Amino acid sequence: MLPVNSGSHADYQNFVVTNLRKYYPNPNALARSTWDVIERFWNLDLSFTDTFMTDKYSKFGPAPRTPSCMQRSYLLSIDFKVTSLTEWAAQLKMNPLYAILSGFEPGNTPGVGTFYDFINRLWNSDDDHMSPHIHPFKTKIKKPKTKGTKADSVEKAYL
Repeated sequence: MLPVNSGSHADYQNFVVTNLRKYYPNPNALARSTWDVIERFWNLDLSFTDTFMTDKYSKFGPAPRTPSCMQRSYLLSIDFKVTSLTEWAAQLKMNPLYAILSGFEPGNTPGVGTFYDFINRLWNSDDDHMSPHIHPFKTKIKKPKTKGTKADSVEKAYL
């Protein structure tokens, strides 16, 4: 089934305000650096991602996560310096702030596989990997013929 877009960027902003008031009634409980991140993502309009990726999803099956929320969540993981998608999925489940800023209801966040599926759709390539599997040839180092002499130098051959 195609993603059900919850609306526009304004809907995302309303969602964030509503849930921040619900889960963090005291604004001073959050650090200033966190407010900087909130402000940055508040102004980041990713609604184009939803229209861009519409044809990447099947018309059948359960409703997937909104692509703009998935992209926002991935960008948040980079911003909060969480490099592992497994770790980020766990953080989304534990920390309601991360879920809210991503655009997900706390307690209803995507799993690791959902992130990998999203990245594969976003990557839009038939190749499974971003870099080719071409590695330089390993040359065997020949031992010197006589004891006490240096071995010949080995130049690496690249294709």
